[in-house]
Amino acid sequence: MTGKRPSRWYRANLWLHRWASLVVTLPFLILCLTGTVLIFHAEIDAAMGVVPAAPGLTGAERPLAESVDTVLAAYPDQKIIYLGIDAEEHPGLAIINTVPPGDRNFDRAALRFTRLATATLTEEAVESETLTGFLLELHAQWFLGPTGELVGAVIALLVLLSLFSGIVVYAPHARRVAFGAVRKGRGPRLLQLDLHNFIGAVVLGWALVVTLTGFLLGFGTLATGLWAQGQLTRAQALYGGAPVDARAPPVNADAAYRAALSAAPPGWHVSSIIWPGTDYSTARHYTVLVGGSGLDRRLVRAVLVDAESGAAAAAAELPWYLKAITLSEPLHFGDYGGLPLKLLWTACTWLTLFITGNGAWLWWNRRRAGRRRGGVPEGRA
Repeated sequence: MTGKRPSRWYRANLWLHRWASLVVTLPFLILCLTGTVLIFHAEIDAAMGVVPAAPGLTGAERPLAESVDTVLAAYPDQKIIYLGIDAEEHPGLAIINTVPPGDRNFDRAALRFTRLATATLTEEAVESETLTGFLLELHAQWFLGPTGELVGAVIALLVLLSLFSGIVVYAPHARRVAFGAVRKGRGPRLLQLDLHNFIGAVVLGWALVVTLTGFLLGFGTLATGLWAQGQLTRAQALYGGAPVDARAPPVNADAAYRAALSAAPPGWHVSSIIWPGTDYSTARHYTVLVGGSGLDRRLVRAVLVDAESGAAAAAAELPWYLKAITLSEPLHFGDYGGLPLKLLWTACTWLTLFITGNGAWLWWNRRRAGRRRGGVPEGRA
């Protein structure tokens, strides 16, 4: 700082940047490494045979009820709680979750696939035992379930504090040194500091987006549970009715599909059907999620379909906070721009890995030099 004592604001941000970064160094390194793999989760799952090869859409798909009956016949000790249709990532396949009859929780669901064209089962997949399933559980929940998501939100908050305080710390440096300048021949520490500042400035926008979306995703389960509890409690009070047999509702999946489409905007499609008697449905209603194309594909609406009469009881948009969380996932993993965006996300992740590691080295190197001199000068980067 050219001999002038740094301001209190600068020193406070320097302290915050240093210690927030050091606290999250190890977990952030783990998040970067696992996140790099998860960017390519679809490609990895396909290569490892976790998700069966998609046969494509033939225009002659069998009724969904036949896929349901096939799964129930193969697993008579299970009940279906979810059926997903993803024509973009898994064309020609139905994704089905099953649980024991007394269970209503998605955390313990088993994953099944059927071919829509023939209503036959494909190879069984246990998501939590796959490479990407294992890494996702580490990345998103730290093997702690929903509590781990909140731990991830705290880590993301510390990273955000590190980023914003880093902007304040970088500002005086930017006035003294040309952007991108790397001062060589003046020792390894100065070289690493210049690289830290330059690369940090390059990936700053990306890091803010990924960290903010990671922070929002940390509240995903909590926010969804709160919405479901409030929305479904009101729906149960308004539309009531006796519970149905959750394993074999009187109205089948095809009727629920048609009823939801009739209540959706023109051109929208059904993405998933949640059976009655789960954490995200009432004891009498299917919860059917519908979405459009493009950006609207992520801005889903929930349609409650009476599993006794087949009528669409209610249709509602997700609240703003769930929309924000829903849109955060593709931004977080670069999952909306094809392979070029995934490669960009990967490059930014590895650059962030570098500045995380070299930031820890800069702190350690300064501490070591300070011990040799008998103390660490205050207010220096």
